[in-house]
Amino acid sequence: MTDCCLASTAAANAVRSFRLLGLLNNAPWVLMLAVATNISAGGVALVFISNQIPGLIVKVTAPYWFHLVSYKCRVVMASVTMGLACFLVGCGGLLRDEMTDDGDDGTKDADRNSWGLFLELLGVGFISFSCNLGEASLLALAGKFDSVVLPALSSLDSYQVISEEQTEDSTNNTSQQSESDTIFAEEYDLDGNDDETESEDHAGILMKEENTHQRACITAFSSGTGLAGMVGYGYKFLFSELFGLGLSSTVWSAMLFAFAYLHIYLKGLHSIEQNMQQRAEVGPSVASESSLLVNNEHRGSDNDPAQEHAHNTNREGSSSALEMVHTEIINPNAMQQLEIPSQADSTVGSCDLTASERFMLVCSLWPYTIPLFTVYAAEYMLQAGVWPAIGFPVTSATARAKFYQYSNFCYQAGVFLSRSSGNICTASIPILWLMPFLQVINLYFFWLNSIHHFWYNYFLLLPCFFAGLLGGGVYVQGYNRVNMDMPVELKEFAIASVGIADSLGILVADILSLFIQSCIYRLNNIEGAVVECPVNTTRTTGLGFALQQL
Repeated sequence: MTDCCLASTAAANAVRSFRLLGLLNNAPWVLMLAVATNISAGGVALVFISNQIPGLIVKVTAPYWFHLVSYKCRVVMASVTMGLACFLVGCGGLLRDEMTDDGDDGTKDADRNSWGLFLELLGVGFISFSCNLGEASLLALAGKFDSVVLPALSSLDSYQVISEEQTEDSTNNTSQQSESDTIFAEEYDLDGNDDETESEDHAGILMKEENTHQRACITAFSSGTGLAGMVGYGYKFLFSELFGLGLSSTVWSAMLFAFAYLHIYLKGLHSIEQNMQQRAEVGPSVASESSLLVNNEHRGSDNDPAQEHAHNTNREGSSSALEMVHTEIINPNAMQQLEIPSQADSTVGSCDLTASERFMLVCSLWPYTIPLFTVYAAEYMLQAGVWPAIGFPVTSATARAKFYQYSNFCYQAGVFLSRSSGNICTASIPILWLMPFLQVINLYFFWLNSIHHFWYNYFLLLPCFFAGLLGGGVYVQGYNRVNMDMPVELKEFAIASVGIADSLGILVADILSLFIQSCIYRLNNIEGAVVECPVNTTRTTGLGFALQQL
């Protein structure tokens, strides 16, 4: 098999591996949300909070220690904690299931219930650690593959084809120029403009290919995480509803995800990286970022300004690239004192930044973090606070649990669809900010509807699906924009750091959702909330109720 075929196969395997890893990374996490009503029916947000705090700690601290730990070590940690989490949740569920089976007195039942709930929430905490560690690591790795690995793998094939086209065009241009010697000087100038247009077309082809590479792996991983939502809720429905298994058996069976997760990484992405390193040690290879510079030098002999402009970012230093990003996207005054090492050694990246410089760089990512925070805060208030308090009829616990499952499944379907759209389009910064605003409006609609029941039937699943479209769209487009806008040596750092926003938004939403669910319960005369509604709620209308809550 030729080098071109090997490179093409490796690129396809990388994209496929990222999609499967996205699925396996988030499926157990979603499964914990799907069984939230089994763990704590009156306080679903308790499960959501346990599913966020450890992950938020990982993402907040990630910029300060990820560069010290290899990707392989982090994925192994994520795999082990994933399996441990499923084991603990299953043990807790088994302990609580045995409460009423052995005839113990009420005190022992209460103790078992407390210890069972503790083990379940502890397991949920471990799954939070696993999912967020894996997500932050694999998104950063996807940015690396999109920016460096895939372009390098494709250079043997695409650059050779383009070079042949340039040679043919050069021959044709020479012939045209010899024929144009007997024509007016104005026509000669027109031919020169045609040459420039053709050269610009070649540069456009290269830039288009580069932009496609910069979305492939991130979009594949995002699509996998979106599919994980449907798989997680479908998995719970399959094992508990169709097979009749309890919480313990359902969650224990999910331990297989952890083994598949580690296997796919080692045989897929890690194997590709190792092979590229070995080829780089043997001799010149497309497996290193420096090969892009070699191809640029080959094309530089044509002295084509358009082509040089299309590829000169591969030869720029870190400081100039960062300055460009700040000028066009980020507040230029946010990091005036930050000094970034040169890209002469591409392996250095952000490793030499001090803690204060890392913090300033994270703060400068606000054009991406604010939309992520807002959209996640709004949609998780829906999931953890509003949707668990909707049912037909609302007074039926079974009806509320049924709507909770259906609404979240429709939401996850929307997430999967929008997260798979990264290769189709790229959202601008204004569009990225518009989608969270629409999600906030969606939250306000559901909140009022849960109280006044003016549109109270299963057609509500349509705006649930719309909520998923907005959330998944901000996710994939936000990370794609970071990968496209940041200089090469800062991409992995920036992508891993932006994840702080969605985790923080989810945590804030989960805390508020405890009180949102409690207030909706009170207004609908439902008992069982784990906290007291902090305001005196009455059935007022529209804006009056909103002002009362504030």
